Amino acid sequence: MPPLDARLQAGLPHLPGVSTPTEVGRARRRGLHLVKAFPASSLGPSWIRAVRAPFPHLRVVATGGLDLRNASAFLEAGARVVALGSALGDPAQLDRLVGLLPGEPG
Repeated sequence: MPPLDARLQAGLPHLPGVSTPTEVGRARRRGLHLVKAFPASSLGPSWIRAVRAPFPHLRVVATGGLDLRNASAFLEAGARVVALGSALGDPAQLDRLVGLLPGEPG
């Protein structure tokens, strides 16, 4: 049994990385609704909008190269989550990143 099938059969969460609509389609055929757009900074917010057009129920986690300058653009484009790795270690961004959280002052 392929590793993905074993994980799905065991009920373990799976977050496949995608960068093409074909990969999104494969994930959807497996019953997955949540995917990781990687590298998001190369794909861009317009990719999120474009891929969600034929897959409106898709939930996207944008990761790879995101920071304070571009994270909100990905959220506005329809990403459900943005993953901020190196930005969390940047003291100049850390306090301002809190403003991206729902319900927090911007």
